Amino acid sequence: MSSSAHHDPPSKHDVHRNISFLEDELQKLRKENMRLRCKAAYVDHATHQASELANELIHLNESLEQRVAERTQDLQETLSATQKMLENIPLGIMVIGKDKTIRQVNETALRMMRTDAPGDVVGKICHSAVCPAEIGKCPVTDCGQKVDASERVLLAADGSNIPILKTVIPITIKGEEVLLESFVDISERKQIEEVLRDALIRAEASTKSKSEFLANMSHEIRTPMTAILAFTETLMEPGLSEAEEQEAIYTIRRNGEHLLEIINDILDISKIEAGKLHVEHISCSPVQLIAEVKSLMQIPADAKNLQLCIEYDGPIPETIKTDPTRLKQILVNLTGNAIKFTESGSVKLLTRLINNSDQPQIQFDIIDTGLGMTKEQVGKLFQPFAQADSSTTRKFGGTGLGLMISKRLAEMLGGDITVESEPGKGSVFRLTISTGALKNTEMLEDPEQATFVIPEVSTPKPAGKESLNCRILLAEDNPTNQTIIVRMLEKVGARVTTVANGELAVEAAIAAENSAEPFHLILMDMQMPVMDGYEATRMLRKKWYMKPIIALTAHAMASDERKCIDAGCDDYATKPINREKLICTIRNHLQHTVTSDYS
Repeated sequence: MSSSAHHDPPSKHDVHRNISFLEDELQKLRKENMRLRCKAAYVDHATHQASELANELIHLNESLEQRVAERTQDLQETLSATQKMLENIPLGIMVIGKDKTIRQVNETALRMMRTDAPGDVVGKICHSAVCPAEIGKCPVTDCGQKVDASERVLLAADGSNIPILKTVIPITIKGEEVLLESFVDISERKQIEEVLRDALIRAEASTKSKSEFLANMSHEIRTPMTAILAFTETLMEPGLSEAEEQEAIYTIRRNGEHLLEIINDILDISKIEAGKLHVEHISCSPVQLIAEVKSLMQIPADAKNLQLCIEYDGPIPETIKTDPTRLKQILVNLTGNAIKFTESGSVKLLTRLINNSDQPQIQFDIIDTGLGMTKEQVGKLFQPFAQADSSTTRKFGGTGLGLMISKRLAEMLGGDITVESEPGKGSVFRLTISTGALKNTEMLEDPEQATFVIPEVSTPKPAGKESLNCRILLAEDNPTNQTIIVRMLEKVGARVTTVANGELAVEAAIAAENSAEPFHLILMDMQMPVMDGYEATRMLRKKWYMKPIIALTAHAMASDERKCIDAGCDDYATKPINREKLICTIRNHLQHTVTSDYS
């Protein structure tokens, strides 16, 4: 063998080095194995955690999806319920954009607007449907209000205006601010309000009319009572002349008859209101009845130099079936009113038969050339407790019951009363009543007239005796009351000047105050024509007239005395006049002028 192929055995040192190397390598393998095993364990743990997280995420996702589905269903149900409520509540709902166009509208609003097509409303300017008169004045968009609640008008498709109560608030939808308008139809409420308002007006008017009626009744009753009581006292005085006695008796009778007429009117209206007034239907002659009315009315017509004419237009039945007493009452009232309100000219009673149906009627036209009336005054004529002029300055007296009674009676007699009038030209009062059957009734082609005149009684001048020393101004429009009071005062020594209205009283008092003989006291009737006593007293006080003024009034209600005092009167005396009380009242205010006692 050659020397190159021969190997020497390793030395001990080499063996130890190799063993050491192998041990180091083995240690490294062990460490690497340990590291790999730890890493594998970590990977296993991480994989397990990832698996658990994945499972948890899957569970959470499933739960979330379920909750989203449930919430979505809830929202859909809520939206559906809200939509149903919006469509069925009795409120109109509109959504309006900032450009004032209608974006959305509910069914109720469409019904209120008399349409079933949303296209008739949606897209239009809101003022074309709601509040057409408020263009440019929207409380929210134009005037800056946050909320508006007010009564407005909804314009329906048929052109009608529907009153609504509307509320407007701004809301935000999908980031856009819009207006939510809700409104309710208040037509029924408005109708009820109108009915209640009319009822209130009628109730207030009725209350006012009744109060005025009571006040006028007090005046109308106390005025004749003043004359009756005063002239009764006059008759008790010794030493009266025959003329004075006759004047007193005539005045008592005339005023007693007038008082009886007032009482009868009150009783009639009470019976009518209670439904207790009944009429007869008996045979009577209309021609004879008209003649009686003319004879009664001729005296007051002659007293005013008026021509009283009776005319017939065509044939008149000899007899008719009616209540002659009530028919005469109506004709006397209508004719008397015509004379009362006519200063010059004539009063004509024109009668004709209306026989063009199965129910013939007779018609009476009372035609005058008097003052005439406005439409407003005519409208008040036949109302209970009302007069065409109910103020205290009215020139003509009366209770205001005659026409109302006459109209009711005419209706009960199968007819009516109508009026045509023109201010300054006169009036025509037309009375119609049923005649009853006219079969076999004779027709008069030339009806006759009958008249007679009651002689007038002259009024002698009263006498008196002195017992006072004062000058008194008496403002009184009633001639009878003037006579009574003047006689009463002159008998106790007063010198009396009379005037017939408040305007003349002011003039006379101021003129006398500037003269050498001023009045010591004024007796002021509170109800007079031209200017009443209240206004005259106020005017005198404004002119610094400081002499005593004593009110004379036939009104005796609790508030009347305060009304007189508030007007500036120093004292208050009611009619009928009590002689002793009036003299005592005068003495209390004029103690320095009394020179002797009244006995």
